[in-house]
Amino acid sequence: MKPADPPGSLVPPAPPGRDLPHHDRHRGDLLAIIGSEHTGGHRRPVGAWLAPLGAALAVLVLVAGVFVLPGLLGGSRSSVQPGTGPASGPPVASGGRHGPLIRRTESSVVSTAITGILVRGSVGAVRIIGADRSTVAITARLVYRGSAPVVTRGISRGLLNLGYRCPPSARDCGVFFDLAVPRALAVTVRWGVGDIRLGDLAGPVQVHTGIGQIQASAVSGQLIRLDTGTGTISIGCTSPPRLLVANSGVGAVTVRVPVAVPYRVAAKTQVGSVRVTVPRATASGHQILASTGTGTVTVTAS
Repeated sequence: MKPADPPGSLVPPAPPGRDLPHHDRHRGDLLAIIGSEHTGGHRRPVGAWLAPLGAALAVLVLVAGVFVLPGLLGGSRSSVQPGTGPASGPPVASGGRHGPLIRRTESSVVSTAITGILVRGSVGAVRIIGADRSTVAITARLVYRGSAPVVTRGISRGLLNLGYRCPPSARDCGVFFDLAVPRALAVTVRWGVGDIRLGDLAGPVQVHTGIGQIQASAVSGQLIRLDTGTGTISIGCTSPPRLLVANSGVGAVTVRVPVAVPYRVAAKTQVGSVRVTVPRATASGHQILASTGTGTVTVTAS
């Protein structure tokens, strides 16, 4: 019988002519998701054929994301005045859609009082850091060929809507948002392909990304929902949440919470292992729901 191909052989090399500066890193991330396995803990018995099937599906989905994700760092900086409405114009690079990959950075500040922020986009990444401040500082790193993405923002009923659109003449269009926000702000992120990183947030948090990792640290909000189709989730809380939901279709899920109180925990995986080491009580007012289709699930002390 011919031996099975190693996981690494399932990921094709970058095709010629494509600008994929982080392709090798994404290959490593993908193989880490597929190959990660904890010893010990509770393992749910499954058919042996499910593991390679899950791994193959993970490869196909993540590779699809990698091939549409351009590099998002570097570039020159330009200033944008505070306010609402469109925050950037669509300058056209020489060479149009087939010209060089352009990177540009825009910065702005929103001074209007808000209670929440909604960030939406298709390709790129998002980082949101809370601090003792009253304004929202926005740094947008634009990547494109042809016309630049147009950063958009508006405020309605105390909610800041932040996103971008790609003009028809744009190609390889994406944005990396780096935000500094008031610590207690309610944060919602809806993203297509890209990693989401959060830190020092004390308000409600809801995050969804189709393909990408979600990392959250020093989170103290009472309501937290994290969801990714393909990618790992890692969250560390500094205060016991009332409800924490972390779900991945393919990828490990790690939850770290203070153990000053017991938790009502539901942790599950279809292919992988589950380890829960926090104190548990069925009548607890603090609930954790952690799950993945393929990967490990860990709920432990922070």
